[in-house]
Amino acid sequence: MKIGIFGGTFNPPHIGHLNIAEGFLKEFELSKVLIIPTYVPPHKISPSLASVEDRLKMCELTFSDEAFEISEIESQRKGKSYSVDTLTELGQIYPDADFYFLVGDDMLLTLHTWRNPEHILEMCKMVSTIRSDSYTISDLEEYAKAYFPEAFENDRFEFMYVPPIELSSTDIRERVESGEDIKDMVTDAVRDYIFARGIYCDRT
Repeated sequence: MKIGIFGGTFNPPHIGHLNIAEGFLKEFELSKVLIIPTYVPPHKISPSLASVEDRLKMCELTFSDEAFEISEIESQRKGKSYSVDTLTELGQIYPDADFYFLVGDDMLLTLHTWRNPEHILEMCKMVSTIRSDSYTISDLEEYAKAYFPEAFENDRFEFMYVPPIELSSTDIRERVESGEDIKDMVTDAVRDYIFARGIYCDRT
């Protein structure tokens, strides 16, 4: 079984996230994709940061296809989550799975700074999206060869081009705060949820 891992703050999840997740699912013929919202401590919650409960719900409303599964593995753990810990725990839950870990092209270039990156690459294939003109596949391959030559030779890196959808969660939050519509930026269900709950609005 091939399982994709797609993590993020998802504050809020938008059409761009969904586009990437659907491309990821199809490109690598995955059995399913785990959508993993990161945990953010309650004391950091502000009008610009939805609670983990709201972010989990918005992920459910965005990634509604049965091929997507919303995971609370990091939100339940609380505190700072490291990818190596998440992969270790997932390996115990799905001992026979092959994991594909999705990251952005800019994030891949920080992999050498992560906790135990070599162990991460033993537990999963690292899939990097090419989302803009900032980097090419050759750039990412050169990085992988330089920092993780053995893993690169063992095909632990994959690359996926996703036609960019120019959306950002920051822009969506700012539009909600200023009373502008966010139609076609998030799913209709998420749009309704945000306005019904008053998320991203200063309610003081």
